[in-house]
Amino acid sequence: MFIADAHCDTLYEIGICHTAPERCVITPDKLEKGGVGLQTFALFAGKHGTEGTAYQDGLDMLAVVPQLKVPLLLDDLPDAPPATPTGILSCEGGEMFEGSIERFHEFMARGRLRMIALTWNFENEIGYPALGGEKKGLKPFGFELLREMDAAGVRADVSHLNEAGFWDLMDRAELAPIASHSDCRWLCDTPRNLTKDQVRAIIDRNGFIGINFYANFLHPEGKATLDDVLRHIDAICELGGERVLGFGSDFDGIDSWPDGLGDPTGFPAVLDLLRRHGYPEETLQNIAGLNLWRVLKESEAHRR
Repeated sequence: MFIADAHCDTLYEIGICHTAPERCVITPDKLEKGGVGLQTFALFAGKHGTEGTAYQDGLDMLAVVPQLKVPLLLDDLPDAPPATPTGILSCEGGEMFEGSIERFHEFMARGRLRMIALTWNFENEIGYPALGGEKKGLKPFGFELLREMDAAGVRADVSHLNEAGFWDLMDRAELAPIASHSDCRWLCDTPRNLTKDQVRAIIDRNGFIGINFYANFLHPEGKATLDDVLRHIDAICELGGERVLGFGSDFDGIDSWPDGLGDPTGFPAVLDLLRRHGYPEETLQNIAGLNLWRVLKESEAHRR
């Protein structure tokens, strides 16, 4: 079964934190043992917002891509999903572009970004984060960047974006947005999770939601099990989300996770639990990876 993961921070661990690749949560061996065919590697803008060195950090992360020892898809995707571990690139934190469309095109040329989380946890030139409570929407550069992203076939990732920015994006983006690594706020009340209205909007637009494995987003007490992952999957499916749901592990970016799901080798256990819970094989295949693959292929078809 093809398995895809919409988010991890392994490149930041290697390129910025200088963690040895073999000590990361995501390694080629673990991806293979977990049956992961497609892993999204994020260029994370870092923990200092516009006061940091996000642009240079992005270049430094691109420089260590060979250390992943996972081949990247930098051209158009093949017709069929990859059968062995393969990677694509995303961006987490639009401050990496320093308010410049030229910077966006530079990263596209260097690394073929497939999705961009417009913010991380700080205000930037694009908009405002979910954390902080700001009620303002996207800034002028945010709307300009969205137009360029639509033309380039790049999805806007709303996982860290505030609600006002989310609804601005829903109104203005041609491509349906994704939430690469977010859970259900009505099950675990944190601003980083999605409300029912946000989930319904993504479903209506045929976007994508990747379930985050961070224990603090799965359970209010921060202690999670595989059953908590199941609860969030069930909750989105109850709203009709079987065709937009997938995984966004956040591996190498989280410090707590469900028992038995601390690295990619735990993916089969999640799928086995869903199977025992009564999910049909077609739905399992979609959640495991085909929903994300569909979104990526549709993005390419949209590119101008």
